[in-house]
Amino acid sequence: MANEIFVDWISISQLHQTEEQLPIYCGGIIVNYDPLGNARHERVCAASFPGSFETSIRLKSDGKHTSLSGNVGRFSRKDNLFNLGFRETLAKANRICLARGLPAFTPAKIRASDYEAESQGARVSRLDITCNFATGSESQARALIRWLGNRSVSRMKKGRVGDESVWWVNTRHMLKAYIKHIEMLKHGCSPDDLVYQWCKEQGVVGVEIELKKRLLFDEGLSKLENITDEKLIHIFHNETEIFSRVDRSDEPDILDAIPAKSRVYASAWLAGQDLRNLLSNGTLYRHAKILREYGIDILEPRNIEQFPVKVQIVDLKPLSMPSWYSLEEQEPVLRLVVNEK
Repeated sequence: MANEIFVDWISISQLHQTEEQLPIYCGGIIVNYDPLGNARHERVCAASFPGSFETSIRLKSDGKHTSLSGNVGRFSRKDNLFNLGFRETLAKANRICLARGLPAFTPAKIRASDYEAESQGARVSRLDITCNFATGSESQARALIRWLGNRSVSRMKKGRVGDESVWWVNTRHMLKAYIKHIEMLKHGCSPDDLVYQWCKEQGVVGVEIELKKRLLFDEGLSKLENITDEKLIHIFHNETEIFSRVDRSDEPDILDAIPAKSRVYASAWLAGQDLRNLLSNGTLYRHAKILREYGIDILEPRNIEQFPVKVQIVDLKPLSMPSWYSLEEQEPVLRLVVNEK
């Protein structure tokens, strides 16, 4: 899956230890005042640099500290059905900075003698990684979203928009799945676009993980020198475990395999009872954790709809980039319109 997982957003910053004054980039200042009119807090906003196809990148520099934020791989490209890996994203981010007189983002330099840092490297505070999956058709993509909408993820709040998208979020990260061609339409893509039509025919579902500052710090990935594509792939697999969780609730012998103490709750759920109204939170979550190992999720209402794509949900394959797709920056095509009288 290495080639199919790519970066859809990066927020990165660095304090540069240089005597030179770097160019200043600022999009304005927001000041908060107290009831007496005294300024209590000031926040410097980043400057926005537009690219083609209504894309943009945010840059900020106070002369020493620089930061960049945005979908770097998407910058000046028509769409982001596929995007760049982490190393390619960092290289393009550095080209953007260098073109505007700012230094590149670099890892910390370590002295070999005592393993202490000679200079502070760049820090990453947000990183979004994405993979596309093919379901075979739009109807099967919608069925997948409905199926996912009936899954719960421990310690995460869930939201959904019909059978078009579903997400789970907490303070560490956000996991979302969405039908790609519908998302492209919402961002102004034409129904006549080749990429749009291909996504619709393939039933493409995008799966995206927003790695927030807290998770990056806990995983040791807030420091640029620690981030690799391999580590991001590992995190993606771990955080998308829900996609490989097989729904076994229709198997006739499933109750026999469940521990006796949890069997009565599984049986009640299979009969259509909403256990959230019957059990205390402690009991509910304790048995929910056990029953997830058997493909049963008692935190969600019993799903009695039979999905024809059940096997495909379990065996989804990452979508490979077709030969005609390009990751290069593009310029809009200008057309001359002549009015004949």
